[in-house]
Amino acid sequence: MADAIKVAKVTKAFGAKKALDNVSLSVPTGKIFGFLGPNGAGKTTLIRCMMDYINTTSGQITLLGQDAQADSAQVKRSIGYPSSDMQLHDNWSAQTHIDFLSSIKGRGRADELVQQFGLDTKPKVRHLSSGNKQKLAVILAFLGDPKLLIMDEPTRGLDPLLQNQLYELLRDFAAGGGTVFLSSHNLSEVQQLCDSVAVIREGKIVAAEAMKDILQLRVHIVQATTTKTINPKDFELKDVEVIGGDKNTISLKVRGKIDPVLAALTKYNISALEVSHANLEDVFMEYY
Repeated sequence: MADAIKVAKVTKAFGAKKALDNVSLSVPTGKIFGFLGPNGAGKTTLIRCMMDYINTTSGQITLLGQDAQADSAQVKRSIGYPSSDMQLHDNWSAQTHIDFLSSIKGRGRADELVQQFGLDTKPKVRHLSSGNKQKLAVILAFLGDPKLLIMDEPTRGLDPLLQNQLYELLRDFAAGGGTVFLSSHNLSEVQQLCDSVAVIREGKIVAAEAMKDILQLRVHIVQATTTKTINPKDFELKDVEVIGGDKNTISLKVRGKIDPVLAALTKYNISALEVSHANLEDVFMEYY
């Protein structure tokens, strides 16, 4: 299956500073892709290049088989993009926004989503809370029949119930063959939703892997309870960090293989041992 998104050696410079530095990544059709990084790492810059709001300095971005910048007007017809870049008119009601854009893109699931999100569409936008503006942005992103959703912090301002509703909506969209590019600071959200993830730091991609691989291969948490007094110095090993414990217990963060830790534990009478994969937050911190 062809890639819905292909970013090839993209650089974006603002003067002497490179906001994006030779960035490459690809997202297969029908997948949910997570894009992680701290503020200022380059996440929003890449998205704005994808949407042709700013030009790349070099490299190429292909969306749905078309050049994201040369064929921008055409490719945007198949993209939903709820974001702060979306121009909402303060003096228009939410319903006016929906009706106007529906006349251009097609109504799609708008009425269904208005009901699902419980959005009162009568007030003017200037009277909407930030959460209700976010609901409206998501609804507008689904107008017509988008093949690709590019989402920058899509659950910002939504309560937990609505967040879960949006998660189900995105899963259903991907299951039906749609593709989601999800930039988020919510690591739990990315871990729940995404098939694969890329991490960007200072404009460079520092990791890009399937979610199951990035969780399984990078970091383990080992917790052991013994009948003997534990000497933490026995665990001063390469890529091993003592993160907790007392006289008869120890908790370790292990980067890479856990065999050396298990070998070090053999001198103790172990009464309980638990080995777990770190969550995405633990993994994310390895890159920063």
